[in-house]
Amino acid sequence: MLESNQAPLTNQAPLTNHHTSDNAHRFAVNPPQYLVTHSPNQEQMDKLYRLRAEVFCRELAWVGSPEDEKEYDNFDNTSTHLGLFIDGQATGYLRVHHHNTPWMINTIFSRSLLNSKPTTQLANSCEVSRLLIKSTHRGKTKVSNHPPLNLLLSHLQNYCRNRNIRYVYMVVTPATRIVFARIGFTSTPLSKPVKMEDGCYAMAAVLDFGQVETLIPSKETLSS
Repeated sequence: MLESNQAPLTNQAPLTNHHTSDNAHRFAVNPPQYLVTHSPNQEQMDKLYRLRAEVFCRELAWVGSPEDEKEYDNFDNTSTHLGLFIDGQATGYLRVHHHNTPWMINTIFSRSLLNSKPTTQLANSCEVSRLLIKSTHRGKTKVSNHPPLNLLLSHLQNYCRNRNIRYVYMVVTPATRIVFARIGFTSTPLSKPVKMEDGCYAMAAVLDFGQVETLIPSKETLSS
């Protein structure tokens, strides 16, 4: 499920915010430095798993237990991981489930949200899950003049467009849909909000990138 509150590094010299690549967007402000990547190395993944435990196991108590140092599951083995790092520290995260891999919406949440009628996993679709921003960087915090959430979702938008992925399926809280809508990512509900065992309300939704504008204009990020 997506949390609403608000990838390998090389030994190259720091890049400015006028350079991006399909693999990673690096933003340099003097100081600090920022990186969004969908190919995190092992050290970065370790930081991201620890951040997931911080948010999902302790702050929200949605999965695992407060004692867990890392949070991961079987879906991680077939997912693409997007991480936001500020000065090398994990700050934001989400993972992408491609059309030919298991989706949470069609497995774990199929019965409760879709009445056991899974959505079709087309080649131009994916699922996004485990989205989060570290608690210290929510709200009015900005990175290169943009909120961290916007940078993370902008990288997702570029990642999907470069792979002809138009539809993004999600299991979200109603609050998450509102946050997304406020930044122009209006989604279509696929179910009504349902109260989960942990007391949190969740719903299925789909975002159509063909119907939303570029979150961060290319003139600012020079996205590939």
